[in-house]
Amino acid sequence: MDYQLHHRVITWIEQAAEKLRDSLQEDRVVEEKASRRDVVTDMDKGIEAFLVERIQAHYPDHFILAEEGTGHSIDDLKGYVWIIDPIDGTMNYVQQKNNFGTMMALFKDGEPLAGYIYDIMNHDFFYGIVGDGVYRNHQPWNVPAITGLSDCLILGNVFMFIHNKFNEQGALEQSLGVRNYGSAAISTLSVLKGEAGAYLCSRLSPWDFAAGWAIFEAAGLRYSRLNGEPLNLLEKSTALLAHPQVYNDLMNTLKTD
Repeated sequence: MDYQLHHRVITWIEQAAEKLRDSLQEDRVVEEKASRRDVVTDMDKGIEAFLVERIQAHYPDHFILAEEGTGHSIDDLKGYVWIIDPIDGTMNYVQQKNNFGTMMALFKDGEPLAGYIYDIMNHDFFYGIVGDGVYRNHQPWNVPAITGLSDCLILGNVFMFIHNKFNEQGALEQSLGVRNYGSAAISTLSVLKGEAGAYLCSRLSPWDFAAGWAIFEAAGLRYSRLNGEPLNLLEKSTALLAHPQVYNDLMNTLKTD
């Protein structure tokens, strides 16, 4: 890992976080995307442009996959690829002014190098460097152990448990309960903090899971699609990120045939 690059990323994300906190004192431009529950703000676009500009200035030969389309159109994963979600949990940003985060990840030839997730309002910054470990607010972080599904909460999309396509209700019955934050960033951090044993969600875009994938790899945690196949940065995935034994318990409970 290029540690000059790493320290640059930390600085960029902390600068972005300050911009986002300041922005809550002002009126925002909010637009609908696919539906009234799927919105984008001027700050989504502004923070993404800020991060993309920084990457392009220092690493012009790198590729960028970003939620609001500021980066490149990518059809393969050769070389260095950044994945950016400027505000994960935009509806929470608009309605709650809390429970949202900024996520960045760096991959090389399809393999994770580093991931970064910042819980903006709680000033809680996690990052993982593959081969070096996980850090929380710049201090080494040991992920608390969870013994199994029966001893933990799980996080996930509410509609998955309602529709029960993969026997999610069976998983719910075995666990201590289910919670939903409305943000992949906040949910992923909750698993890293040991507050929950797993996060599962349908049709996550690459920018929703790339940073978590990299940090989980650095932490020695488990991740895949619900059917056990690898995640794919070029398409949406129904993803599972979990503590090892919880992952095994869920894979034995969920039905994907």
